[in-house]
Amino acid sequence: MADVSVSPLPFSDAACWQRAIQIHNSKLEDGAASKQYIPLDTIGRHKNAQEQEQQQHAVERSRALREAAEMSHNADVRRKDGRLAETLSQVARATRHYSRAIDVLVQCNPTIAALVWGSIHVFLQIGAEEERISGIASEGLCEIIHHADRWEQVSGASNLLGSERLDELLVGLYVTVLDFLLSSKQWWEKRRLRRIGSAILPSKGDDFEEKLKALKQASDLVDKQLQTESTCKILSSLNGMSADLSEAVGDMIQNFLAQGRQLSDSAARLQLVDELWDAPGSNGAESVTAVVQQLRQLPQALTGAIMDHMQATTDMTRVESWLSLSPMGTSRSGPRTEGTCQWLLNHPTYKEWTTHKEPPVLWITGDQGCGKSVLAEYLHGHLVAKGPNTLFYRFQHSASTTLSTPTSFASSLISQILANPAWRFLVAEGRQQLQYLASQFSQGPQYCSFQTIWDIAESSLKACGAQLTIIIDALDECTFSGGPLKGIPEFFGLLRKTKCRFAVFTRPSALDPLTPQCDLCISMAGALLESDITTFARTRYQQLNLPDADADEVVKIARSSAHWSFRWVDLTFRQLAETSPIADLPSRMRALPPTVAGLYRQSLLDSARRLTQDQWKWLRSLLLMAFQSQRQLKMAEIADALSLSPERVDEIVSDLCGPFASASKGRFCLSHPSVQEFFELCELEDDRSLRISFSTSHDFLTEQCLSCLLGEQYGELGRIRSYLLANYNVHPQVDADAKPREDSFYNYAFHFWVYHLVRTKNPSKRLLRKANTFLLSRQFAYWSEVSRQHCGQLVQVNAAYTSLSTWRRSLPRRWQQLLQLDVYFETSYTLLAVAFKPSTPENPLPWLALMSLGDFYFFRSLTAKVASTRGQVLAGLSRCLGPRHSLTLTAKSGVAFVRLYDGRMRAGNRMYSEIVAAQREIAGEQSPHYLDAVAFLGQSELFMGDFTAAAVTLIKLSADCLTALGLDDWRYLAARWWHAQAMAYKGHLKEALECIHSVVQKRYKLYGPGDSFGLVAQATLGNVQLLLGRHGQAIAALEDTVAWRRETYPPSNAPRIDSELALATAYRAAGQPDDASRLLMEIEDGVGHLRSRFERYCQLTHLRAFLLADAGRVDEAIDLLQDIITQAEEDQNNRALLWIRLDLATLLRRRDRHGDRDQASANYDNLARDVSGECDPGFPDEPDPPRVLDIAERALILIREAKHAEARDLLKAEQLEWRRPSDFWLWVGGHVCTDLIQIEYAEK
Repeated sequence: MADVSVSPLPFSDAACWQRAIQIHNSKLEDGAASKQYIPLDTIGRHKNAQEQEQQQHAVERSRALREAAEMSHNADVRRKDGRLAETLSQVARATRHYSRAIDVLVQCNPTIAALVWGSIHVFLQIGAEEERISGIASEGLCEIIHHADRWEQVSGASNLLGSERLDELLVGLYVTVLDFLLSSKQWWEKRRLRRIGSAILPSKGDDFEEKLKALKQASDLVDKQLQTESTCKILSSLNGMSADLSEAVGDMIQNFLAQGRQLSDSAARLQLVDELWDAPGSNGAESVTAVVQQLRQLPQALTGAIMDHMQATTDMTRVESWLSLSPMGTSRSGPRTEGTCQWLLNHPTYKEWTTHKEPPVLWITGDQGCGKSVLAEYLHGHLVAKGPNTLFYRFQHSASTTLSTPTSFASSLISQILANPAWRFLVAEGRQQLQYLASQFSQGPQYCSFQTIWDIAESSLKACGAQLTIIIDALDECTFSGGPLKGIPEFFGLLRKTKCRFAVFTRPSALDPLTPQCDLCISMAGALLESDITTFARTRYQQLNLPDADADEVVKIARSSAHWSFRWVDLTFRQLAETSPIADLPSRMRALPPTVAGLYRQSLLDSARRLTQDQWKWLRSLLLMAFQSQRQLKMAEIADALSLSPERVDEIVSDLCGPFASASKGRFCLSHPSVQEFFELCELEDDRSLRISFSTSHDFLTEQCLSCLLGEQYGELGRIRSYLLANYNVHPQVDADAKPREDSFYNYAFHFWVYHLVRTKNPSKRLLRKANTFLLSRQFAYWSEVSRQHCGQLVQVNAAYTSLSTWRRSLPRRWQQLLQLDVYFETSYTLLAVAFKPSTPENPLPWLALMSLGDFYFFRSLTAKVASTRGQVLAGLSRCLGPRHSLTLTAKSGVAFVRLYDGRMRAGNRMYSEIVAAQREIAGEQSPHYLDAVAFLGQSELFMGDFTAAAVTLIKLSADCLTALGLDDWRYLAARWWHAQAMAYKGHLKEALECIHSVVQKRYKLYGPGDSFGLVAQATLGNVQLLLGRHGQAIAALEDTVAWRRETYPPSNAPRIDSELALATAYRAAGQPDDASRLLMEIEDGVGHLRSRFERYCQLTHLRAFLLADAGRVDEAIDLLQDIITQAEEDQNNRALLWIRLDLATLLRRRDRHGDRDQASANYDNLARDVSGECDPGFPDEPDPPRVLDIAERALILIREAKHAEARDLLKAEQLEWRRPSDFWLWVGGHVCTDLIQIEYAEK
């Protein structure tokens, strides 16, 4: 769609409408060709003759509208009754009542007025096509009319308050108004829809209901925001005025009493005034001084109390919004047939359940399709009508487990409790916890642990006890993913403790291990359902307009053959109605399959014969998309993925998918749980006759995802440029035109293409080639930059690489070559840099592309490529932008980190100090460029062993990141993790553990278990757990990290070796020496010549000596450690070798053979030197005197115990210093546990 150029408007309300129309138009797939496109040509410009004519036309239409309202009120309403009559009357009354607002809007904006009032005019003239839809639509129109006279006032208030947030919400409201009006008007003007077996009307009703809900929510948000900001403004003014007033009153009282003192001419009078001034009253009342002080503080306290209350309300609104991200489990199962379900209320078991003060659980069981969900909804509606003390949740079996977990169940209960004003106080104790969880798990409560959410829900439920009824539908579809809840028995054990009243609908299979003898049970079968089956069959028969002559016999056959399955009756009658000619129905019905599965099979086979090739392809595609999709797909996404017309997609689904799937509330889903079960069973039985294989759903979704991701528009340089500049903080945000369209399939493909690809069992060569094409394309760079915008780092890029690498190894060798993961990311970004180069010399984009490539090399630990690429980028940006530009300084930070990797710590630290000062001056302290530089400075201080300086730098950085970027930003989480490491080195292990654990939890909940940063942080978590003696937890954490790094990195990779050494240390500490020895052998076999990585070689040798000593082979352990000390050159000395000296001294003195004690001391030679100036320097190779050896050992022991200040004080008092401070540096990638773990038996 072409860009729209609009001139400034004099009215802020008109500007809001204009922005809303732009947003609305941008969502239209066909752009200006769409029927719902709204032209902006005449808005905001000086009126010409044509526009004046349009305004006059709008005025005439508004007059005609009022006349139509009068006619509707006087005539139409009298001819109708029920909801439609009521809503027609509401529209008529509202139109007459707000006639002035109509005229105002016409004068202000004829285009919008014509749309609003034209829609109402069409409604009043044409009437309703269907009562439910008309009722919903007219209710929405009333909502719009009631808002009409406030729109301009609200926008004016927004302008007065200077509130960008209120402007955004007002624009959002107008977008929902446009969407609702255009959808309603389009539906009203269509011809009457056919009714036979059609799922269109119910789905459209659901769609309108969702749009109405969105409209009301947008309206409420505007009102709440306006109220909040206005109140804040008023309170701020009130606080100032009241403070001034109280100050004046206080001064007056003080002056009056002071004058009383001066005027007093007697000592007694003066004494009395003094007593009144300073002494409390006889009844314990406070003194005048205290009262004056309280009076001064009263306005501030009052304002504070009001603001606290408002803040609490705002916080709970955010919590409710967060809870709504989890599936509510309250979706409708389908309409109930009038006259059914009433038997339940008269059942003696139900009556017994209702009369118990401490009721047992009521179990209502039934087989597939017998109407459990409809009955559950009926019971819910019945109980709600008696009082608002009923909660409801329905588990739903699907490919995505978020609809069927105990966690979603618990969060839904909390949400329903908060929705009831009478119950909100029950969640007061858990408010702060909910706010914390909302900040930690921004994707929704379904990603929290069950116990965390359940603790909050449980306290509220226990407070209600038997007063609260909870209806649980489809308990048998609840899924468990491990943890404390292994299955339904454990889950329901927790529910019983609440003492609430439970009614549970489930299949009999879930009942056996659960029900104590005290529970009550109703089985939905036999005589209980005969009447309902008959009523349902007769009603459905009439709805489908089947011949009256066969009605009684067909209904009789249905009652006898249904086996209490409403689903079977519905499917059977559908088949009768869809075949031609409609004759001899009883005979045809007897010939139909007797089971639901048989009917599904026959329906598919009939469809294969009846449908055209294109229609069958659509049906197959729709079902394959539904089977394994990880969330319900929007109808707009379905249309985009399958290249269907958005206006026809509902009709296509209704015509083709028949009994299998339908559109509900604008989303595509399977129509009944039995559908998925049928196809899963066919898969297990290897039944290929249907030509639709459940297992190929992943293949098909992968194909659709890749086709979407490879769209030409996503390879456009302009789109990638916008994201690249935003990700490097050159531009504050991504251009709107660069983002994927909101309702396109890209959003789903973006998140789940890897998920589906790695679950394809036998991918075709075509699919592999398509995946490879994407990985090597510019479209991959676009996907990478979009993911970087979401996560802040290359999190999804690295997670995808890990998943793809593991999956590729499972493929046949000849097919592995089709996926070129050896050039993953590299090819795409190299091509991108080349594509950007023809621009002007001042263009930084080629260097930004290479900067991203350098970041990828860094995460992959490809140190040689990191150094080369980052040096190239720094030189290029220096030429392009100059050495003092923030981007150039960012590139310089990358080069400085290369210095750290190379061991040139001082050079790297100096560079970071310079970069921090420059970024502060150029970009400011709130800039991400500055914060990144500070982070690297803190890391360099940590690597150089200055843990106190690092802790100070990093804790300040954490606070700055929190203020500037928020809780969810990756920089804030990274700063906390680095600070925790500094604290661990300083010996504050519990504080470090708590901090690292929160970072790991946050990362995994935000980005999933494949998050590379989360796994790195988890390795640190395992190390600290090991130091605290939590061996089991440490092993679990480190095993996960080692497994991930072995899948991702080669054996020679330093971080992989570090994780393996840490795990081997944990095995040894936990009493698993065989596992530790095996792991050490795997490290040596994988790396080959480990001596080339001397510090890691020292760590491995140290641990091997531990294992020898533990096994009683002390001599071998001593020889092994002594050899490595003797063979090490002076420039090879390192932190690991220092700790070897300490543990070797322990072993030598413990063995205590001749010369062992002297050797133990001699190993500390050449570590410290005398700086007093009074000591004879001696010969160059002369050993250090015993005093220096002793002090060096004592200082090392203090450092190992994290007593760094004491070690410095000892050396200073003895006038010594370390010969090489670099001996204590941490080489990049080391682990904290190697610093502190000593030979345990030495303490025995």
